[in-house]
Amino acid sequence: MNKLLVWRRQNVFTRILAIPLFIVYFLLWPFLKIWAWFASRSKALFSDRVGPWLGRQFDRLENSYKNTLDKSLKKSGLVVFGAFALLIASLPIYFLLGGEFFPQVDENFIILEVQREPGVSLLELERTIIQAEDIIRQEVPEARLIVSDYGDKIGIEGADSPGGNQGRIRIELTKVEERDRSQMDIASSVLTALNAVPGANIREVREDPLSPDGETGLIVQIYGFDQDVKRTIASDVMAELNDINGFVNVFSSADQGRPELRVEMDRERIARVGMTTSQVATSLSNAVQGATATTFVDEGLEFEVLVEMDPIDKAQSTSLEELQIQIPAGDWMPLKNLASVERYTGPSNILRVNQERMVEVEGDLGGIDLRTATDLANSAISTINFPEGYRYELGGSAEEQRESFFYLMIAFLIAGILTYMVMASQFESLVEPFIIIVTIPLALTGVLLILWITSTPISVTAMVGLVLLTGIVVNNGIVMIDYIKILQSRGQNRHDAIVNGAGRRLRPILMTAFTTILAMVPLALQLGAGAETWSPMARAVIGGLTMSTILMLFAVPCMYNMINALVEKAGFDAVHKEDPLKN
Repeated sequence: MNKLLVWRRQNVFTRILAIPLFIVYFLLWPFLKIWAWFASRSKALFSDRVGPWLGRQFDRLENSYKNTLDKSLKKSGLVVFGAFALLIASLPIYFLLGGEFFPQVDENFIILEVQREPGVSLLELERTIIQAEDIIRQEVPEARLIVSDYGDKIGIEGADSPGGNQGRIRIELTKVEERDRSQMDIASSVLTALNAVPGANIREVREDPLSPDGETGLIVQIYGFDQDVKRTIASDVMAELNDINGFVNVFSSADQGRPELRVEMDRERIARVGMTTSQVATSLSNAVQGATATTFVDEGLEFEVLVEMDPIDKAQSTSLEELQIQIPAGDWMPLKNLASVERYTGPSNILRVNQERMVEVEGDLGGIDLRTATDLANSAISTINFPEGYRYELGGSAEEQRESFFYLMIAFLIAGILTYMVMASQFESLVEPFIIIVTIPLALTGVLLILWITSTPISVTAMVGLVLLTGIVVNNGIVMIDYIKILQSRGQNRHDAIVNGAGRRLRPILMTAFTTILAMVPLALQLGAGAETWSPMARAVIGGLTMSTILMLFAVPCMYNMINALVEKAGFDAVHKEDPLKN
């Protein structure tokens, strides 16, 4: 009633605007009453039962922690040594973990590249594509759309399919939650079934949008000038990679040539008949490409008459040799008297890096991680004898992985240095920030353990999680050390201040650690499409923060006790903190 009287005292405009609010209030009034009753009951239940029970458990945990810490401080050196011994013992796990640039993501589509021998006809290539599509329809019931693209292309698109002997099949899959198999399982199954297609080399193209080159395999780049020598080296490299278990669909760009007819001019004979090589080349070009002989007009429209060889004769080197060329004396002479026509396989394209010619040998990875594949490839290729002036480098995802890991390690070191500088300015000490900063390498133990337990290879996203830990794990140490110094400033001795300060800060330390860990759990479980990319980061944060919190609760107080004891023995004051509650 009081609210209604207050509403009536307002001006007319305010009352009109308030009408919708009153309507919503009366509509929601029953629900609000139910919610208020439920909230009051829940509050009473938590206040009377759950709250006190949790309080007693935390008090029990705090007392147990104080007693354990009190005993640990008497053996501070052993505790600190044990923490770092655990770190050193966990380092070999790094070599058990695989390594990759970015984790494979189920993107609901598969791209297959179909390659036939150079010079194959478009009709034959189409027949191969149709056979592959029929097998895909039988083997992939999860496919909702199959699109094929094959043959020669014009312009920039032609660079992806040189020679016109290649094609691509894109398989669109149903959503992840609507199928039982993952994209990777489906791709492995369909590639096995496509081995039945005769005369075709079919491989999966894994386009990674996060990789600058869009490639996820291993590429061996062979540098040198002579194309024939590089082709020989590429064959040896392919043989070595094929012997390694885990490499599939190994192929070389040197084998992707296209058949050509090469005309070698006999300069001496051409000079004897009074011609030049340019004149012979022009006559050959006019016959093959055609030359405009004349034009005629029909009903006002002008047409050009193009004269060229029969297409059947163009495809036969014997017919091309019989091409008649008129010499200056007026006689006609076959081309074979002036030049030789030879079959030749020329490169479809010439790859260059920094203006240096190269040949690529690329292999897909099946059941093997990128870091292991890189090590095995280096060991195998090192047995090949490279001629002087020829060398190899590993490119593709291996190169991107190496560069990314290098820069992320630099970022990790810089983050640690900046964190130390900030703490040194706040604590006004160079020693105490060092005590806290050691929790960062201790977190590495947890990162390696959780990646090993979950069979997660080390990737760029896992390294990002390691960089994040640099700023997260030090927070709990700052809270603990700051309060210990406050208790010392109030007159407590070092031992009691450490035990009481660490025990008092146990609850906020666990709360901050648990909230961060639990927030990362959904991402670590890979819930939803595309979660495979960032799940390694979440797992690294969970493992690193868990281990660093456990070790920090004992290692940091013990290290603080040791270092401050040394400082006091040296005759310096170890406490530079004033009580904030002191008037």
